[in-house]
Amino acid sequence: MAERLRIFVSATNDLEADRAIIGRAMASLPVQIGAEIRRTPVDGAKYDDIYELIADVDRFYFLMGRDITAPAGAEWHLAWQLERSVLPLRHSDRLTPAAKEFMHRAKLAGWQPFRNSTELARIITLDLARILNHATNRYGLNLSELELLNLHADRIKRTIVSETKDPGGAEGGGVLLDIGHQEPMDGVALDER
Repeated sequence: MAERLRIFVSATNDLEADRAIIGRAMASLPVQIGAEIRRTPVDGAKYDDIYELIADVDRFYFLMGRDITAPAGAEWHLAWQLERSVLPLRHSDRLTPAAKEFMHRAKLAGWQPFRNSTELARIITLDLARILNHATNRYGLNLSELELLNLHADRIKRTIVSETKDPGGAEGGGVLLDIGHQEPMDGVALDER
């Protein structure tokens, strides 16, 4: 049975609106998959609740803006403690001294810079395509879907990055349902031949 792709998006306060780009990138994929995009609720959460949100995700996106803010720092540390797959992304604006210190202490060389929402969407789309091409096909894509996904990724790689103003998408997190790869909640699946 196909697994649901679980993603957590952590962002500093100045990149709050950029969370939506991840939902938009996922929705623009040429394949339908079950996916869940998580975040710490806007009104806050207890440490244990944030732990539960991050504990079983497949990918943790960290969007670093000009300054480190709460709860992004706590989410970052939890993701590393829980050994989640982290993709750190950094907006190319100038960093505050606190942000520089945070990145220095993070001791991670793989920060991917982006200048605008189009570049961020490009990075996320290519990352999602790589994740969905899982060696054991965790996400239940058939051969033609994998080919479509790879063609889409190749097209994205060749596109020129331009500025986009309105990110749109699922800013507050969400669940994308994949009806084609799920078994019914109750009852028996019927063969449609």
